Amino acid sequence: MALPMPDPTVPALPLTDYKVLSFDVYGSLIEYKGHVLTSFQPLLSRLPPSSPYLDATPLSTTIPNSASVGSVEFLKVFQRQEDAIKLEKPTKQFDQILSEIWRRIAKELSVDSTEEEARHFGSDANIASWPTFPGTLEALKSLSKHYKLVALSNIDKYTWSITSSSPTSRLGEIDWWKVFTAEDFGDNAKRADGIKLETLIEYCAENGVEKQEILHVAQSLGHDQAPAKRLGLSSVWLIGDGPRWGKEAESKMALDKKLVGYAWRFHNLKELAKEVERTVKEQR
Repeated sequence: MALPMPDPTVPALPLTDYKVLSFDVYGSLIEYKGHVLTSFQPLLSRLPPSSPYLDATPLSTTIPNSASVGSVEFLKVFQRQEDAIKLEKPTKQFDQILSEIWRRIAKELSVDSTEEEARHFGSDANIASWPTFPGTLEALKSLSKHYKLVALSNIDKYTWSITSSSPTSRLGEIDWWKVFTAEDFGDNAKRADGIKLETLIEYCAENGVEKQEILHVAQSLGHDQAPAKRLGLSSVWLIGDGPRWGKEAESKMALDKKLVGYAWRFHNLKELAKEVERTVKEQR
C-alpha cells in the first residue's frame, strides 16, 4: 500500500522497549467478514438478480481475492445494523446481536427468512467457525516470549469463551496476561472504543506498566487507531485484509485528516513478529 506514514502519536520507542502488546480481536486476529458473507448466502440467494448486493464486479483487478462490489455493499448494511443494535438497551449478548442482525437485514431487504436461520447465525457453532488469520497463532506465541499480551474486545465473556476454545481460532492456547471483554467496559456503547483503551491504560498503571510502554496492535482505523491517537497511545496498524475489502480510500482519508498516528505498519501479525525477532537478535 503506497501510503505515507503518519506522524507518530508519541515518539516511538525501540520495539523491544515496550512491555505490553494489546490486540483488538475481531478483524485483527479473527477473520470474520468472509465468514459473515458465507453465512448469509442462503438469504442473499433469495434476492432478485438485479440486487446491488449480488453485483459480482471485483472492486479491484490488481488486488488478489478482491471482494465484489455487492459483498462490500452488503457488509455496510451488516455493520450499520450491528452498530444500531449495540446502542440499544438493554444490552444484548453477542450471539443475540448476531441473530437480531439477521432478522433485521431480512426485513430491510424484504427477504423471507426463518427464526431457525437467525438463531443459527448467532449460534455457538457459527461463532466458533470464525478462524484466526493465517499465521496469527504462531505470531502471538512468538510475541509472548517478549511481551505481556492483552486481548481487548467488545464481545462478551461468553463469546470470548467460544472463540478462545474454538479449534479454528485456538486463541485459548495463548498465554494472555489479561483479557478484557464488554463486561469490563460498562454500557456506554457510544464510547466503547475509547473506554476499552482507557481500561487497558488504567490496568497497566496499576500493575507497574506506564502508558508509553504499551503498544496497541489493530486493523481498524476508526475503532482502534483513531482512539489510540486521541489517548496518546503508541500503536501498530495491521493492514490485514483491508485492501481486499476496498479500504484504501478510508486509509487515505484517515491520514489526510490526521486521525491516526500509528508508529509502525505491517501487512499482518507475522511481519510484526518477525521484526521483533530481528530486533532482538540485533541487540544480542
